[in-house]
Amino acid sequence: MTPIVQSVIIWIITGLLGAAVGAAVSWWRGSRRHDRALEAGVRELLLCMLEQLRAQMVAADGVADEDLKSRSQRIYDAYHGLDGNGHGTAINDDIQHAPIRPR
Repeated sequence: MTPIVQSVIIWIITGLLGAAVGAAVSWWRGSRRHDRALEAGVRELLLCMLEQLRAQMVAADGVADEDLKSRSQRIYDAYHGLDGNGHGTAINDDIQHAPIRPR
């Protein structure tokens, strides 16, 4: 093979590899952006569920049963696992510290 043909082949291979790496990085960034959006959406839905449970507790004169408390804790654990904190923590604390409704 002549040196010119070798150079052309090397340039072609280098260009193809560069394009492949660029496409892979672009795909990965798009995938991460999508994942972050899904996490934010799920975190917001979990916060809404905690707010609904607290509203249910308030409607029951500030009293919660064990089922409501355990659901709240499970939802909060998932919410916190998605880096949710602050407002959701305060809501869950309100529910967990509420008096327990007798059966």
